[in-house]
Amino acid sequence: MDALSEVFRTVHLESTACYRVELSTPWGIQMSAFNGAVFLVVVRGSGWLEVEGIETPMPLVGGDVVFLPKGQRHALRDSPLKPLQEHSNHPMIEFDRLLQSQTDYISNVLHIGGAGLSTTVMYGRFCFTPLRENPLLSALPPLLIVKGEEGRTVEWLDTTLQFMASEMATTRPGAQTVINHLASILLVQAVRAYIANRECGDRCWLKALTDPVIGSALNLIHRYPDRSWTVEELAEQVGISRTTFFTQFRELVGEPPSKYLTRWRMQRASQILRLEHMTLNEVASLVGYESEASFSKAFKQWMGQSPGAYRQQMLRS
Repeated sequence: MDALSEVFRTVHLESTACYRVELSTPWGIQMSAFNGAVFLVVVRGSGWLEVEGIETPMPLVGGDVVFLPKGQRHALRDSPLKPLQEHSNHPMIEFDRLLQSQTDYISNVLHIGGAGLSTTVMYGRFCFTPLRENPLLSALPPLLIVKGEEGRTVEWLDTTLQFMASEMATTRPGAQTVINHLASILLVQAVRAYIANRECGDRCWLKALTDPVIGSALNLIHRYPDRSWTVEELAEQVGISRTTFFTQFRELVGEPPSKYLTRWRMQRASQILRLEHMTLNEVASLVGYESEASFSKAFKQWMGQSPGAYRQQMLRS
């Protein structure tokens, strides 16, 4: 399994809420900051996206897909030319208030606006199990946009989105579980597109994954966290000198190999504690610690609580 797949295993999607939003001009929706990720798809029509921290409004048309990995405050509206607050009959509406007032809980359809041109948007939110400094979530930018093609979502996303829309409209048992899995797939597809388009900068963990040398070292760390990797051993495995390896690793990943190894071990340990019924000694062995005591000390330093307390907290939540 490659390093990106290994990291995706540690990003546990707890829940997903998805809605189809039917909009008719004049309209505008404002979404508060959300402790998770957000995605939206323009099924048909058009609109303008405003994201906190980004000065210029972005035009969206049918087929465009947007991901906000940090869940920051944002707004959708029908025009960038006039403030929505000026629409006396149709002011900016808070999304959460809209949910409380008119959600059709059978089909998850929301309606907003006047009697003008129509736009349809699929809107969703992801909730993740809290993970401290997950390399994937930390490396993602505040905004990802996958532009559509001729009014449709790109082919590699279209099948997933159609399947999700079908599940959103059904009352069949297990629909929410299917939607959660499809949301995970959407996230994977968006990250793959981001890497393929080479949008990340020179110092980026995602770019490091595709580097032939450092990517190979990351794969070794991720596949075998139980090994006592040293800089010398990793450099030998990827065929370069110790000094060159250490320099390149720190430049691309943003931290030394030893710190990254510890962080990955703690990520894997968190996942195992959350999902598996193993003793702490077994967990310690799987992530490269010779004793339960040394593992517990490292975990508490990293997480701020003992492995046992963390496991109990996850069980309660």
